Amino acid sequence: MSNLDQLLPQRNLRFHRAPLAQALVHLLLAILPLVAAAAIAWWQLPGLARDYAIRNNPFELPDYDLRDGKCTTRKAIFTNCEADVAYVVDGQRHEAHIELMFVSFSSGDYSASLVVDSDEPSKATLSIGLDHYWNRVVVFVLFAGGLAWLGLALVRSSLRIAAANRRAKVSQRWQPQLVAVEAVKKSFGRTLVTYRYPSGRGKRGAQAHGRFRGDESPLFLRGEDDAPLALALRPAEGGIPPLLDEGLQRIDLTPAERAAALAALAPESDAGA
Repeated sequence: MSNLDQLLPQRNLRFHRAPLAQALVHLLLAILPLVAAAAIAWWQLPGLARDYAIRNNPFELPDYDLRDGKCTTRKAIFTNCEADVAYVVDGQRHEAHIELMFVSFSSGDYSASLVVDSDEPSKATLSIGLDHYWNRVVVFVLFAGGLAWLGLALVRSSLRIAAANRRAKVSQRWQPQLVAVEAVKKSFGRTLVTYRYPSGRGKRGAQAHGRFRGDESPLFLRGEDDAPLALALRPAEGGIPPLLDEGLQRIDLTPAERAAALAALAPESDAGA
């Protein structure tokens, strides 16, 4: 459509309801990676901190009792080693459970000795843990850091969508914009439309989701190459453009303004039907 700029009246408009979907979904999805990152930190971080101290003051014990020591390799390269140890230093008995995770391409058996902190002998680790210390740090950062980044990205996305929904219900200037429709899904009497809009984030743009009640339908149009499009309104200050419905009931137009806009859209809507 060539005259989109003239479609709506040149005044402030607002949406009656929150037009964007997935804010709560993204927030709920963020729980899993954040919990997983916290679990990995709880599992591995104390051992890394302990072994960092031992690396500065190592003392290899010649006599100790090691029980249930084993190393298990998963996915060909992820190795987890654990053991229960008991030892005596300066007449005092110590016991500890040691667990390590690192990446190794070795397919053979592992051998290890017990190393304690010479200044604080209650801290003990296996020599294999010290040999692979920076390997373990990298694995921890990649796993825990990657999951935390994913979780925080989902939280940020949720907050961004929620903020856009709040702004959509505030009277402001809008710019009509065509967006590319990627998917349409109907569930529980509602319609969820996934679409992409120009955002400066590469050629494909950014993805958004519009939700429609059972008595609403998206305003679909057709592009020059017959690609499915929908009509949205881009905030004058930028941000996510919410989708319009085919009856233009989502925004506070007067009956005369709505009738004029629908008349202008009629040829385009018929082409997109």
